[in-house]
Amino acid sequence: MIKELGITKGAFYHYFSGKQELGYCVVDEIIAPRYLDHWNQLYSYVGHPIEGIIERLMALQRDLPGKNIKLGCPLNNLIQEMSPLDEGFQQKLNRIARGMHLAIQDALIRGQKARLVNPDADPEKVAFFVLSTLEGAFSIAKSFQNRRPFDFSIDLLINYLRTQKNSK
Repeated sequence: MIKELGITKGAFYHYFSGKQELGYCVVDEIIAPRYLDHWNQLYSYVGHPIEGIIERLMALQRDLPGKNIKLGCPLNNLIQEMSPLDEGFQQKLNRIARGMHLAIQDALIRGQKARLVNPDADPEKVAFFVLSTLEGAFSIAKSFQNRRPFDFSIDLLINYLRTQKNSK
């Protein structure tokens, strides 16, 4: 990476005291905005909240780079590798996951208030299910080195979400 930046190692460490500080910066400046901006679009979504969540999932499915199949989800990889080793990483990564969860949960709550979402659905649990399925789909696709498990999982998740629409 230092070579790609065209700087010396000394210049690099002028800005970062070490790998940990660099990692924190990558999480804060690159990873967090990418994931939170994607899911925070639900706060301004004006259509049916379930369709807003589905649209976010379909955007991920549509725009999924091949490297995410080969290498997995960057957020998921960091959570798996760094959370048990470093409390700072754990807190930063948890903040991202919590933000994603809250955006989905809030959309479902708003949908229930508007009588668009099944009143028996538990927004907290459904939001965890969405995220768990999404991140699991990334992991299984990485394991198989094949996009199909990801697509199958997202398609089934979308079908499940549509069952949570209120049938007035």
